Amino acid sequence: MRKIAFCGFLLAFSSFLFSCGEKEDKTMPMHKDIIQAVYASGKIFPVDYYRLNVSIPGYIKEIYVKVGDTVQVGEPLFAMKSEVSNLNVATARNNLDLATLNASENSAYMTAVKQDVGLAKEKLELDSTNYTRVQGLAENNATTKANVDQSKAQYTASRQNYLKAKSSLEATRERLKTEVKNAQNLFKAQQSNSNDFTYFSSVSGKVYDISGRQGEYFTPQQIVMELGRIDNYEVELLVDEADIHYLAKKQEVIFQTEAYPNLFLKGEIKEVYPKIGSTNKSIKVMASINLPDGISMYAGATLEANIINQRKTNALVIPRYYLTNDSVILKRKGKGHKEKVKVQLGVSNVEFVEVLSGLTTEDEVYKK
Repeated sequence: MRKIAFCGFLLAFSSFLFSCGEKEDKTMPMHKDIIQAVYASGKIFPVDYYRLNVSIPGYIKEIYVKVGDTVQVGEPLFAMKSEVSNLNVATARNNLDLATLNASENSAYMTAVKQDVGLAKEKLELDSTNYTRVQGLAENNATTKANVDQSKAQYTASRQNYLKAKSSLEATRERLKTEVKNAQNLFKAQQSNSNDFTYFSSVSGKVYDISGRQGEYFTPQQIVMELGRIDNYEVELLVDEADIHYLAKKQEVIFQTEAYPNLFLKGEIKEVYPKIGSTNKSIKVMASINLPDGISMYAGATLEANIINQRKTNALVIPRYYLTNDSVILKRKGKGHKEKVKVQLGVSNVEFVEVLSGLTTEDEVYKK
């Protein structure tokens, strides 16, 4: 487990009397409180913090707020003017005109379909007349049964083709009417969108940053503003993947920031994200932070943190400096020689390690 790397962080929350980097030739185990923690670093942001980007390319027509202003949900922030929306209106207008023209009974499209019906009708009338004629000949025994059957088959086929052509004409007429309605709806929607795009606040809070200026051109996904709650913050931390098994919700977190170097702030883990970053090999942890009265923070300020994993009171400890792997060199009370002894270890931090067995408070422990 990686521990916090700067001196004095955990010492402010324990009763250890040793200072960072202090080395001795020998020491004796002692009973002390010890805290084991996971190191993390991150940034502080307001709760409900979000970056507002544009959805279409265009120019900022007007900005209604300033950095630092407080806003309410639904309050207008800025307006955009889009050339693309005007082009979309023109395209929708052309599509509507074309659909209306095609749906006209005298259009070239409808005329062609009607001609198919007319040809099918002429063929039906011809085959009907021929079938009637052949039937008359058959009654007078003036033709064969095969001729009767053939003329009947031709008449039946022509009748089916005619009915099919009529059905196709009606279906085409209805389809073209539907296309006109769809084109009308799209045209109305694009007309509505062609007006100025106004963006509204989705949170009651403060405007923390404005990236754009009036008249500036923005493309989709470009950030224009950053907003969030007021005086209510949370911390986004990054923790090394080697320490993920030591993390859980509601664990205590102790923060230190360069803005207030002598102030230790507390919070707790709100969420541990179940994904390891592909570039930094870390996981994201969201934590609350309690700010005393009179303490303000800036969005994006960096912090270092200890996530408390274990606390032990009155533990038997030695400085980590005297430990070599899981062994120590010691001299037992009443013995004049040194010996290497394997010890069982417990909780540890950057300064001390708990010894569960193998040592007593009367033993002298040596570095070498």
